[in-house]
Amino acid sequence: MNVMKTVWAAFAVALGASTGLRAGVTWYAVDPMAETKFMPDEAPVNGLEGEPVRIVAAQDEYEPGSFVLTADADLGKVDFKVGDLKSKDGSVFPAKEIDVKTVKVWYQNQNGWWSYFADDSLKLCPELLLHDEDLVKVDEKKMANYARLTEKDGRVHYRWLTAPKDVENRLEDSEGGRIDDAFLSMKPNFMDAETFQGATVEKGRFKQFLLTVHVAKETKPGLYAGEIALAQRKDGKKVGAVPVVLRVLPFELPEPCTFGDCRKPFLTWFCSYIGYGGVMDVNGGDRDLATKQLKAIALDFIRHNNTIHLIGFDGEEEFSRANGADMKHRHYGGMWLTSDKAEIRYDARRKRERMVKIGGEDAQGFLSWGDEYQLNTLRKIRDMVKIYHEQGFGFTVNSGSGYSAGGYLADLWWPPKCPDERSKDVAEHFNNLGGKGYFGWYACQHVGAENPAFNRRQYGLGPYRAGLSCNYNYAHHLQGWNDCASIVYRPMMFVYGVGNGCLDTIQWEGFREGLDDIRYATLLKRLAMPLVDSKNVDGRYAAKKALQYLSDLDHDDYDLTTARLEMIRHILKLREVSK
Repeated sequence: MNVMKTVWAAFAVALGASTGLRAGVTWYAVDPMAETKFMPDEAPVNGLEGEPVRIVAAQDEYEPGSFVLTADADLGKVDFKVGDLKSKDGSVFPAKEIDVKTVKVWYQNQNGWWSYFADDSLKLCPELLLHDEDLVKVDEKKMANYARLTEKDGRVHYRWLTAPKDVENRLEDSEGGRIDDAFLSMKPNFMDAETFQGATVEKGRFKQFLLTVHVAKETKPGLYAGEIALAQRKDGKKVGAVPVVLRVLPFELPEPCTFGDCRKPFLTWFCSYIGYGGVMDVNGGDRDLATKQLKAIALDFIRHNNTIHLIGFDGEEEFSRANGADMKHRHYGGMWLTSDKAEIRYDARRKRERMVKIGGEDAQGFLSWGDEYQLNTLRKIRDMVKIYHEQGFGFTVNSGSGYSAGGYLADLWWPPKCPDERSKDVAEHFNNLGGKGYFGWYACQHVGAENPAFNRRQYGLGPYRAGLSCNYNYAHHLQGWNDCASIVYRPMMFVYGVGNGCLDTIQWEGFREGLDDIRYATLLKRLAMPLVDSKNVDGRYAAKKALQYLSDLDHDDYDLTTARLEMIRHILKLREVSK
């Protein structure tokens, strides 16, 4: 470990980056996907004091890094100047591709971080990723969250976000004014800044920051180093600099595919219910604004590996296609059950026309019907399902009885199963039916737990190594700012709606990392499979070692950051022996 510190430090010095601590300011490099919470009142026990923020990313990948900052005096508002990262040969990784956000610690109910179930008391919990940390005000004396609302005339007031359920709609704001309507989070008076606005640094308090790099396809592989300079806003005095080191890998990642077939796409679906209706309900009824917001949300989804999305807005198909969404695998709504089979056939033909228009003749579209129904219902709808099958649609079933009632009917079966080793045998039974069928899961857990490490595992190597072929979870987005507003469940949030689209969270970053883990595993298998029978003995050994590693991986509790680095090591070796 000491040798590695020396190597990193020497490299950073050679490139002009800071390595030592500045007077009064201390930082800790931390894992952005850590299982533990980084809280304001304690130093990160697993942080590396004074070390660079280290990020490893493939070409055309988004990848996070993180650090926790503290000081021995109140510094007030501190500005962060992100510099270009440079390599020894003079190549530049531009600062504009490094996005810094504050990890906002705010009040959630006592199940925050661990569960989506409600509780009647509050605790502090990290979650929101903010360019402007003051968009949400936290009062630790009152144990309350407030939304900052900025009106067109410049007037600023604050909306209480942690009101008990029964008084949600008639409240006083933090300045004593009356509020007579529900909180409409997607109105233009409540939006995050487009770029990082600095952060308040208080004596003895610890604050986490997350930086996400976007490595372009054409970025030259190699090591890049630089720094984030810290300066007090009141006088411009530099108070510190956090070093950043980025390694760009010499390859791009494929789309995620299944463990059993590295050419079969691993799909991810969400019951998101996002469209004009839901957005206009919370943006003041403005359709033009809703169109802009939906485009921003769709782009955010695509950048987080959620390329199959259920978002409807004007020009959505063209926008999605242009920005890399999956147009082949789409959900086209529900089947139409009626006593008149001619009407069912008519509906099936119309839906097929739309499917072909969007995804082409080889599109794999899916339709659903009902929710969590039992054996008798599934038997009664077989004639309807057959008509849609004849038009080329896949049938999605989330009934726990789906397999025994007729597994041959289901093209996408997503029962309430845990996406881990416990579902391995059930997945194998379904996979043995062959064809293009997909086996997924939901509800274990639903969206809600903030823990990024848990979300990374739940949507990534957990289901992948258990033999599942898709995620299809239940998810609420956009309007769930008050954890006190429900009795049984917390708001099930991956992103929060704001006036300029959506606000990301650390659990949403965990989701992206999970799908990226599958993408790395997919590349490993694609490189290894052609070499397993190679006459090149070194190549054959390298391939089987890589496949053995992936096959033996304890995906339920193995450290996923280590797993990623090990997959990268095998990929680089396989690329070398494949030449």
